[in-house]
Amino acid sequence: MKFYIASKLENHEHVSYLADKLKSAGWTHTYDWIVHGSVKEISIEMLQEVGRMEYNGVKEADIVIILTPQGRGTHTELGMAIAFNKLIFLCHTDNTYFSCDDNTSAFYWLPQVNQLTGSIDEVADMLINSAAQ
Repeated sequence: MKFYIASKLENHEHVSYLADKLKSAGWTHTYDWIVHGSVKEISIEMLQEVGRMEYNGVKEADIVIILTPQGRGTHTELGMAIAFNKLIFLCHTDNTYFSCDDNTSAFYWLPQVNQLTGSIDEVADMLINSAAQ
């Protein structure tokens, strides 16, 4: 299974942990954007390159995982995943984003967006089990 994880850079420890668990289960990470850290102040060329790599990572993935808390770019990755008709898992520790209030988005309720709640280990187990079905 090929996967891409979208989140914010400050969440890099959880992203790396989840990616390692999925790779241990035989999954393939299409792009690990954490390796370059923040590129916002490096150069326009670097921003363009990272944008291309993230775009291709989403495009090549079978599954796109949105790991909260998310950053500004995460919703762009979610939008691409929806447009590419990817299987999407939106993962949060509780149901905060899954109620009808200011914390949610209409896009979280599309049929291809699967809502998962739990710890990072529980989410990893649910993802691995979903691929086995």
